[in-house]
Amino acid sequence: MLRDEDIDPRSADAAIAEARRRWGRTGAISVADLYARSRLLVGELRDGRFWIHGRGATWAAAFADADARVVRARRKAAH
Repeated sequence: MLRDEDIDPRSADAAIAEARRRWGRTGAISVADLYARSRLLVGELRDGRFWIHGRGATWAAAFADADARVVRARRKAAH
């Protein structure tokens, strides 16, 4: 189980800022206790629902996953 002290507030603040830079006012972060290796989630909070764009063990990995998902979606759409 993830505890409050497991997340550095400065890194969480930086992750929120990056999410807002990428997705505007709806940019947000979250934590999923269910997944041990990819607990940190980045995405959008719209209409009370969190839309996951990326997940990872670190905020950097979560944003990298979000970038990779965009690339995969573009490749898939091109076929």
